[in-house]
Amino acid sequence: MAQDFSLLRQRMRATGISLARLEGAWWLPAAEPFVLPAQAAADLAAIGRAIFVLFDVVTNLYGTSAGAKGGLDALLNYKVPPAIPRLMSQGRVDSVRPDFQLILPPEHLSQSQAAIPDTHHAPRNTPLASSPPRLTPHAPRFIATELEICPSAHGYAHAMQVGYGLPADLAAGFARYLQGRELLFVGAEQWSEFLFEQLAFCRALAEVGGRGRVLYDVPIATMAAEVNQGRRWQSPEFGIKEKPAAWHFDDVLARIGDYGFEPFVYPDAAGWPDEVGQAVVFRFGYFDCFSPEKLRRFIRWQAKGATLLNPAMFILDSKTILAALNLPVVREQIAAAQPDALAVLDSSIPETRLLQPETVAAIVDQKDDWLIKYAGFDGDNQAWGGRSLRVGRHCSAESWRTILTEALALPWPVVAQRLVPSAQIDLAYLDAANEVRLMRQGTTRLRVFFLRRRAETIVCGPHLTVSGGTMQVSEATDAIQAPVVFRD
Repeated sequence: MAQDFSLLRQRMRATGISLARLEGAWWLPAAEPFVLPAQAAADLAAIGRAIFVLFDVVTNLYGTSAGAKGGLDALLNYKVPPAIPRLMSQGRVDSVRPDFQLILPPEHLSQSQAAIPDTHHAPRNTPLASSPPRLTPHAPRFIATELEICPSAHGYAHAMQVGYGLPADLAAGFARYLQGRELLFVGAEQWSEFLFEQLAFCRALAEVGGRGRVLYDVPIATMAAEVNQGRRWQSPEFGIKEKPAAWHFDDVLARIGDYGFEPFVYPDAAGWPDEVGQAVVFRFGYFDCFSPEKLRRFIRWQAKGATLLNPAMFILDSKTILAALNLPVVREQIAAAQPDALAVLDSSIPETRLLQPETVAAIVDQKDDWLIKYAGFDGDNQAWGGRSLRVGRHCSAESWRTILTEALALPWPVVAQRLVPSAQIDLAYLDAANEVRLMRQGTTRLRVFFLRRRAETIVCGPHLTVSGGTMQVSEATDAIQAPVVFRD
């Protein structure tokens, strides 16, 4: 078994994935894929279709008289900082990766777990003597607490599929969407630590007949020099709490060559091209990550034939879109656009409210039922990855009131969301020596890529993230990652 696990790591590393200075799988690999019933794939596709309807209705209504009268414009404009350009490009959202809370009834945990040591009571590095636990869920529910419009994880979700010997449906799904066009990752240098996972995904596309390249708002040669000089990719980074022992490589350009990634680097230059032809452009970064000139360049590319997977619309970068589901004008148009979409959204998106003086009283009084988080535009990327999350039930009544008062005073929007605890599960994973360990009662988050090709919703790259001891579940060196398979 140890040899098989070693091969698992080798396969993932061979894809070229990394995070900043870490090579290969920087997370804790699950001992086996996470299994959901076959019906779950269809259920997720239905949720994906409904989410795309929500995006269509909101983006079409915003800036119209109906949107203004119905309260949508005021909702989406609330506390958007003056520095954020109010750009609204053409097009539609064709890609989103929601973060789902996973709801599993307790009886779906296998009884075989009783024989496995509990690492909450034993030392964390105690090897497991028995087989890893299995889950056999029959009726999971998926609650989308985030609609991530600029996600990472393409490369490492693909690497997991390769590592565990699963069909590479993420690369295949993108190739089917692209239909011969080039995918262009266009990134903000604030998120440059994901450079190699994007290059790895471009190579994955090439392996299934697709095309992809990577372009950042700072030349890669410049970023490489900064890494070499110790001015970029310094621990701690997001998801890396302390400097790992394997935090070693500093020659970015050599590593690009070592993995044969040169064909997937867009010609490096100080400025962006005036046009990118018929490319499909993925904006990897939010409006407060790019300069206004760069944001307008996305729109110029679109005018000259490019397709924007996540259009240059500032409203897409805000979690207040989730709160738009409360507005009658939005609900009416969703119901008119797709008869079943409203019921699907109501069952798969928790109640979300914009935090305002007139809405805060109930959130104060019902503290155990709510959490808050930045909606976006904070200027420091704290709205993403659970970094601004505050949970009412973890606070005293007095501290919760103080937290809400301080949040109301912030110069950017904050949302409150009904607390929907995700499933806590026992999950086996591999340590650095490929010994099988067990994380007890880890908190789960399911992530799935949705692509919209004409009327088709493609579900691909599903994976489960599990973190111990926290509700702030995100990609991290101490979190488990497991690819998800659908079967009965």
